[in-house]
Amino acid sequence: MTERRTGTEPGPYDHPALALAATAAAAAACEAARSGPLPLLAEPSLHTKPVDAVSAALDSAFAALAPSPRATAPLYVLCNDYSVLAARRLAARCTDPVRRLRPSDSVAAETSELVRPWLTASGRTGRCYLLAGATVSAALRLADPAARPATVVCELALVPGEDPYAPGLLAVAAVWGGAEPAAAPASAWPAVAAPPASGLLTSLFQEGRAARV
Repeated sequence: MTERRTGTEPGPYDHPALALAATAAAAAACEAARSGPLPLLAEPSLHTKPVDAVSAALDSAFAALAPSPRATAPLYVLCNDYSVLAARRLAARCTDPVRRLRPSDSVAAETSELVRPWLTASGRTGRCYLLAGATVSAALRLADPAARPATVVCELALVPGEDPYAPGLLAVAAVWGGAEPAAAPASAWPAVAAPPASGLLTSLFQEGRAARV
């Protein structure tokens, strides 16, 4: 079991490694996210479909883990904003006088459909928790990365665009317990950075800066 550390000593909670992927509409947010103080597992990737961006981020995140924890490490998915968007999309379909509502519309609206293809393809046996309505701090307390050999927390962050029903999506996966690259030295960490689109990134960046005070 990994011991939680405090003070100025970097620990697994303070310095996870990141995997980033986004749709084209969220490209700028993805580029901004990579400029933060946390190490990246791989170059961020851009995709046409949100489901492909989520799969790419999770691929990179779990590839950093050894085979045993890769199969069993819990996955926590922060999906509050996307769940609200999915509900709005379904409501719009229900009130559309032209388009006939199909049974598949309610299934397609579920947030789980963004994660299910990757879970099916990966064959992993670890648990997956979709957290809608939970704050980032509450999700991190629930995940408790320092108390587990490996943990992955992923956020589905939305980037507003011209179409309110088709925003950009930034998938941010934070990995604890993997063979992560070395964290940037404290002198290289920016003192001030533009707020990222992801609440998870904001929280982790603040944790990283607090660790060097």
